[in-house]
Amino acid sequence: MQKEKTVGRQCVGTQIADILEERILQNIYPVGGKLPPERRLAEEFGVSRQSLRAALRILSARGMLYARQGDGHYVSARVSQAFQLGWEEVAGRHDMADEVLDFRRSVEGLLAGLAAQRRTEADLQRLRYWLAELESAYGQHDSERQAAADAAFHQVVAESAHNVMFTRLSESLLRLLKGHTRRNLANMFAADRYAQLSEQHEAIFRAIERQDASAAQRAAEAHLDYVRRSLHDDAERAAREAVSAALAENDVQGVFVETVAGGGK
Repeated sequence: MQKEKTVGRQCVGTQIADILEERILQNIYPVGGKLPPERRLAEEFGVSRQSLRAALRILSARGMLYARQGDGHYVSARVSQAFQLGWEEVAGRHDMADEVLDFRRSVEGLLAGLAAQRRTEADLQRLRYWLAELESAYGQHDSERQAAADAAFHQVVAESAHNVMFTRLSESLLRLLKGHTRRNLANMFAADRYAQLSEQHEAIFRAIERQDASAAQRAAEAHLDYVRRSLHDDAERAAREAVSAALAENDVQGVFVETVAGGGK
């Protein structure tokens, strides 16, 4: 939640840097996004552009921002990497998709419950927007757009809990899960599954809308259980297909005939 801030006379650059940093952590200024123009920020804080530039230099030194010559300041990807890098290094060496989904189930259930308690009308508008975007992407058979809208919906649920730590944790989990299940995510939005996913998302939204924390948590957990089962089924099917393809290749090369004819020798 963005809070009203006042800037005192001492250490003006540091104070402004701290306020902007908080906005970045809250995703008010998201990763890859451009900060408002210097003039507008200076007017907002009632300071000179020199003081504002001092704040921007502080944030750049912290790794929060980077500058594009003649095009202003942008939020650095290092903001997310700081939360993600530790476990990403481990997950990169192992297939941890199931562990990530298990962890995400517990986290998202909690987040949905908190969102139901703390959501604002603006949060509900954002959730409605991404549900509509999901529906539109499905109608256009655009699986990549569907995946992006799905991730955005879940991220907005996290942001509706109005806790910076949960915001960054959710973003990190979504990025990590996407990296491990990139090939299977498209299958999640196939026609035979979309109806169930749509009902599950709607159940999460309605529970948050009526501020029923218990129902929101149950709906989020049921949704993640379904996603986990579906991805597990996809992985098993892919493994069977790989074995079948290898056996078919043996048939073409005459390995089966050779083995039978030779008595398995």
